[in-house]
Amino acid sequence: MMVMKSQNLALITGLAAVLASCSFSTGTAPERAGEVLIEGALGEQVGLVFVDADCAAPADREVGTPFSCTAMTEAGETVTFEGVVDPDDSIFVAASNVIVANEMSVVETEAAGVLGENIGVVIDPSDVDCPDESTVLVDDRLRCEISDAASGDRYEMFLTAVGFELREGFTQRSYEVGDQLN
Repeated sequence: MMVMKSQNLALITGLAAVLASCSFSTGTAPERAGEVLIEGALGEQVGLVFVDADCAAPADREVGTPFSCTAMTEAGETVTFEGVVDPDDSIFVAASNVIVANEMSVVETEAAGVLGENIGVVIDPSDVDCPDESTVLVDDRLRCEISDAASGDRYEMFLTAVGFELREGFTQRSYEVGDQLN
């Protein structure tokens, strides 16, 4: 397996939009508002149904105070969330281990650029195939496939996304080509 690290700064800012996030005005405790937001609007935005949301109470209600949450998908996957108390009695919550469907093309483009640069060939982003739906990272990884345009051979390809920062997204991403599939 070959690991390729992303050095493309222009695409790094593009992946900040990978955040699945929402703001919510609340008249209730931030942790309760986070649970309502996750099981409602945030789930709808992401395209996943979240159940059993549970948020830890922030240390206080001061602006900037962080808190964390978890929820399950209908498929039984655990999703983690980071939240913060915002001004005007509101909160901001983001899924910290999900790549949303509408950002998969950004992942495919970045993967093609990074991997192509590292092996010295041009890879068309259409040769990278990531899921069409929002996907929960497993062990910080997203599984995609990449095709060798010259031979037609297909390989596993993994994005590892770590260093999640609220409102910024994943600060560290690397790509790895795995086993041949056909």
